[in-house]
Amino acid sequence: MNVIDDLLLNILVLTSPILLCHILWLDRPSPLKLAGLGRPFIGISCSIAAMFCMSHPFFTITGNTFDLRIIPVLVAFLYGGIRSGLTVSAFIVAYSYYINGYDFIWTVTSAALLVPFYLAFIALSNWKHLTPKVMFPSLLAFISALATFCITMLYRIGSFISVDSTFLLYGLLFCIVHMLIMWLITYIIVRIRENSVMRQEVHRSEKLNVLSELAASVAHEIRNPMTVARGFMQILSQSTVTEEKKQIYTSMVIEEIDRAQNIISDYLSFAKPQAEKLEELDVSGLSHKLNNLINPYAAMRGVEIIIHMEPSLVIKANNEKMIQCLVNLTKNGIEAMPSGGLLQISGFKRNAKIILQIKDTGMGMTPEEVNRLGTPFYSTKNKGTGLGLMVSYRIIKTFGGFIDVTSEPDEGTCFTISLPVA
Repeated sequence: MNVIDDLLLNILVLTSPILLCHILWLDRPSPLKLAGLGRPFIGISCSIAAMFCMSHPFFTITGNTFDLRIIPVLVAFLYGGIRSGLTVSAFIVAYSYYINGYDFIWTVTSAALLVPFYLAFIALSNWKHLTPKVMFPSLLAFISALATFCITMLYRIGSFISVDSTFLLYGLLFCIVHMLIMWLITYIIVRIRENSVMRQEVHRSEKLNVLSELAASVAHEIRNPMTVARGFMQILSQSTVTEEKKQIYTSMVIEEIDRAQNIISDYLSFAKPQAEKLEELDVSGLSHKLNNLINPYAAMRGVEIIIHMEPSLVIKANNEKMIQCLVNLTKNGIEAMPSGGLLQISGFKRNAKIILQIKDTGMGMTPEEVNRLGTPFYSTKNKGTGLGLMVSYRIIKTFGGFIDVTSEPDEGTCFTISLPVA
């Protein structure tokens, strides 16, 4: 291969450890600390990269090879720590002895000069906190390449080998190539780290935004019934209120307090779900209990309920939570039909899944409204909090399933629950 091909191959090998480190550690939701597993990985991968560079020099002139072994040493010292840098240096010295005795003497001399320089640079400088961060590693690579070239030139002079203009030109290219490649590698590392930090900040901000939205929404939803209850209590404190009205106002106060309590219960169910004991449940049996619970509410609103369940639909779930989820979804369907309508509840087995469908003939929703279902405090109802639907999504997810929603405006909505067979 020609010089360009060898050089590109070396660059690929040198950047591979950085990209692997990014994939294995920095690109995770909770990145592992480099002090744990990352530093040994940097040391080992840079040692392998250095040996590859020594085996594939990008040009050779009159007995002297020019390769990029300095780059892995610098990366190990600067980003992996002193131990990683010393490990890579030891690998380079040992490998140079293995492949070429003459190169071994030159390598030991270069290591004896450069390693103390690197240690002093790391100990005395604060380059990671300076800007631009890519300048100092690039300059260090140029100085290191220049030092090794000078050592090579001294060895040539001592061995009575001519030092012509071609050799000097190759030496200049050697130094420039080191500086440019180190700049590229440092730039990649800096960008990866900045993106990782930015990703963590965005993730933290999203959590805080959701928390603030939940807190504000809960406060708003609780304030409404509390304000109503306070108003009725003020009326009850007046002596002119008749006994009949006192009973009416008292029942309204109790109703509003119960509403606030339900909001708090739904919020706690969503925010801190309890670990429930799962057991084998037959959904066909649950449908009878669901019908008894929801039928009076449906009759009040003029909604007809049709339930069709195949036998032996067994799932792993918690009985109370599953009923809570089904009640929430069926109530949503009933409330979506203020003028009455038909609510169909069906269940069947498909492959290794139990499918439950709750379909209404109500007002339906737009695609934008469907996409927002299950998000904090979003509801299509005027007095709705959205917590019931959020809790339902969380319950089904806990059971290993998911909820899919299809809807058309003025035609109706279908909630499809998919759960694994027990």
